[in-house]
Amino acid sequence: MRKWIRIAFIVFGSFLGVLIILWLGLAWYIRQHKAELLHQISDILNDRLHGGQLMIRDIEPSLVRSFPDISVSLQNLSVKDSLWAQHHHNLLEVSRVFIKVNTLALLHKKLDIKQVTLERGTIYLYTDSTGYSNTSVLKRKAQGDSATAGGRSMGPDITRLQLIDMRFVMDNQEKKKLFDFDIDKLKGTLKNNDTGWVFSMSTSVLVKSFSFNTVRGSFIKNKRVETSLDVQFNRKKKILFIPQQGFEIDGQPISAGANFSFGDSVRQFNIHIVAEKVLLSQASSWLTPKISERLDSIDLQKPLDAEFALTGHMVPHDLPLVNVTWKTTDNVAVTKGLELSECSFGGGFTNEWVKGQPRTDDNSTISLYSLKARCYGIPVMADTVHITNLRHPVLTGYFRSEFPLTDLNNATNGDAVFSFTSGTAKAALYYKGGIATGDTITPYLKGTVQIKQGVLEYTPRNLQFKNCNATLDFTGQDLYLKDISIQTQNSSLLMDGSVRNIANLYFTAPEKLQLDWNVRSPAISLDEFRSFLGKRKSGVAVSKAANRRKVNRVASQLNVMLNSCNVNLKVLVDKLTYSHFIAQKVTADIALSQTEVLLRKIALSHAGGSIQLTGNVKQDGTNNRFKINTDISNVHIDQLFYAFDNFGMKSLSAKNLQGIISAKADLSGNVRDNGQMAPQSMYGTLSFDLRQGALIHFTPIEDIGDVVFRKRNLGNITFDNLKNTLTLQGNKILIPPMQINSSALYMNVSGVYGMPAGTDLYIDVPLRNPSKDEGITDVKERKKRSRRGIILHLHATDDSNGKVKIKLGGKGNPAEEKDKELK
Repeated sequence: MRKWIRIAFIVFGSFLGVLIILWLGLAWYIRQHKAELLHQISDILNDRLHGGQLMIRDIEPSLVRSFPDISVSLQNLSVKDSLWAQHHHNLLEVSRVFIKVNTLALLHKKLDIKQVTLERGTIYLYTDSTGYSNTSVLKRKAQGDSATAGGRSMGPDITRLQLIDMRFVMDNQEKKKLFDFDIDKLKGTLKNNDTGWVFSMSTSVLVKSFSFNTVRGSFIKNKRVETSLDVQFNRKKKILFIPQQGFEIDGQPISAGANFSFGDSVRQFNIHIVAEKVLLSQASSWLTPKISERLDSIDLQKPLDAEFALTGHMVPHDLPLVNVTWKTTDNVAVTKGLELSECSFGGGFTNEWVKGQPRTDDNSTISLYSLKARCYGIPVMADTVHITNLRHPVLTGYFRSEFPLTDLNNATNGDAVFSFTSGTAKAALYYKGGIATGDTITPYLKGTVQIKQGVLEYTPRNLQFKNCNATLDFTGQDLYLKDISIQTQNSSLLMDGSVRNIANLYFTAPEKLQLDWNVRSPAISLDEFRSFLGKRKSGVAVSKAANRRKVNRVASQLNVMLNSCNVNLKVLVDKLTYSHFIAQKVTADIALSQTEVLLRKIALSHAGGSIQLTGNVKQDGTNNRFKINTDISNVHIDQLFYAFDNFGMKSLSAKNLQGIISAKADLSGNVRDNGQMAPQSMYGTLSFDLRQGALIHFTPIEDIGDVVFRKRNLGNITFDNLKNTLTLQGNKILIPPMQINSSALYMNVSGVYGMPAGTDLYIDVPLRNPSKDEGITDVKERKKRSRRGIILHLHATDDSNGKVKIKLGGKGNPAEEKDKELK
């Protein structure tokens, strides 16, 4: 056994030794016949060239790379066409070319090339704007110019090709196309058949440009592509076909296929890519810059399944048709001012929305299908949503939603206009309009929003509402608010209204919006609405980052609109209360702006009579300036004083007065944001006519009775009629000369009544008892009689404590006043 093993080793060693000697001999042969082989290789290559220039600097055997075959290394090989001096693009420029030859054929002095390897160089296929290409140098010579057989060259066919660190460029200036690849490595095998050839290869390529139209930009620019694939070419049909096969683009697995027609007429190409579980941001980066920019406006945080189809023609200035489709479930989508969670939908992009029209941004569309999501916690559904005309984007879609109102509390992250604790909402809206800031596209919104049994707080005014029901009817440009009913603790309101042109002005100019509002109520307590006198309170401050992340532009703009828009308010109330004020049959026409409440006309019944007034209130937070004109008719004066907190007077109050008053007032003053009148702020005039009046237990008059009129009832002084026009000047009331004919005494009063201090009144009191003149009806005669007898001249002023005291002395007798205080 050992003998036969030893014999086998001897035979194998002998064979190997002979093979090595033969191999070394062939290497010696190549070196000895370098010039001859270089000339033979040049002839073979030149046989495939038509014009131009082939240059090879040197040739050397390569013993190790291809043992037992022989490889020849060609140094610095270049190929130029005949017009190189015009465009300066070498067709081929390679630092080193390895040519693997058939050893046995070489022994017979024939060159059979089995494999070609190109290292560190460039293949540049250039076509100028006239259609001339440097690849014309590769055209085969006409039959008879070289040895041919059946129209095919007798030269060797290269069946294996390897590229290492090579750049491959197809630069077509005429058709504005540029394909530029940095090839790290490529190994391929070429097999000829009856119809053409099949090239099988594995490669790793960095795509520098994949532009079918250089004006529009490149697909998969600066992306690394790795694949093993087959490429087929049909010579008769002139079609290059790449079956659907696996690729990796920057590590993302995809499936891709393509075909390219090089015929004289059609010259169409199709590319089809399928990517599963790919991020939208990653997939959009494979597209041209403009398409990618549009898709980048949507950020999908989880992967989706996408399909990409590109169809075009290899003709000048052709814009290929781009169709992208995708689908995803349970994703998170973020756009400018909008966030969708739990998001599921299908979608697509095309740059030919209208068939036959140019494939530009104007004719490009992003579509979403079967959308289900939550928009800041609110469920939203839409069958179809389109974003058309990506130059000036227009969104169209029919949106539906049904949810508890408490979901709205999460929509604004604490900067809410309304805070909900109960109730439901149902919406069905069709929208068509712009989506970008600064859009000039007129939006269109149609549909309804229904609110039922809402319980909420209007946070800018700290108002609590319950049993809220409403229908918001959008008609395109306008909003109609219907069947609105709300309740507060003490008020019940039925309302309707409208906002014209809201779709157009909501975002662009909310201050130009006008809300026409009608209010009907069996009972309203205005005490619950005192907060409207002051400035609106802002919501809870949030960081800019939180705003970008959470605040919905539509919801936050509602706060801006309510603060900026103008309101026309018409009110019809059966009963209205405000502090001590009670009114019935109230009608009001009021206008509210950002800084003013305009009282166009208010009419009401109060204290047995009626009041009408007009005026305005300037809103300035803690101190609100008002101006009113009022007409009071047949009102019980005690109830009027009680209702208005005695108009700021301390000495004279509702309990001191009786009678029926009619008056006209032109007044201005300040009211605080808590609804209280600011002291000493009232200015204007008050003309009054008091009938059936009585002055009850008015201390300054009773003090007179303690000294002078002990037998008269000064605790209840009655009089039939009293008229005058008073002037209010902040902390004082100017009283022109006024005669008072009462049941207990006659008085002539003039001067200043101070509030709360500064009183300076002069009072003439005839000592004649009015009871003696009860039968006299003539006014002049009664006045004449009142001046008969002794007249007491009194002066009412404040003491050091601010209390009104009465002294002797008239206006024209100052000496008599001195030190004559009545005790």
